[in-house]
Amino acid sequence: MLFLASHELRREFLTAVGAMYDSYGYPEYCGWIEGLMLLETQEWTQQGISVRLRELFPESKYPTSIPSVNRAIKVLETYGVVEKTGSRKTGYKYRVASSTNLGFSMLQHFIAVNQGFIARMKDLSARSKKDTELRKALNVEIKAMRLWNQALEMVLEYIASELEE
Repeated sequence: MLFLASHELRREFLTAVGAMYDSYGYPEYCGWIEGLMLLETQEWTQQGISVRLRELFPESKYPTSIPSVNRAIKVLETYGVVEKTGSRKTGYKYRVASSTNLGFSMLQHFIAVNQGFIARMKDLSARSKKDTELRKALNVEIKAMRLWNQALEMVLEYIASELEE
């Protein structure tokens, strides 16, 4: 009976992590994969993840197929949540990134995306000398993204100082 209770608690943990991802606008199963990798620390193949999620979520309403896992892994790799080892020839394996890198890499990714957006807005602004309304809108976007990046950088600095203590 202990195993059944533990199984249900693990499912609840995975669904809670998935719900958090969903709240941030990411697929819920990204959270399931992160949660699984935190619970069962090992190197995983996409097929292994799919099989284990199907064991934990046997109901057909849950996307646990290999293509679903593949899409989620790509998102998690982009944000530095998982690390990939191996090659096409030998096969890829995945593991959760170290917890200290997790938040940093996600925030750094947001900053990099924002910097690209700012550069694009500046380019548009340089080419729209005659359209004052467009330049005004572009300046609002640039200012907002710079402010957002400053806030993110402050958060990164705070996290770094807390980890040093």
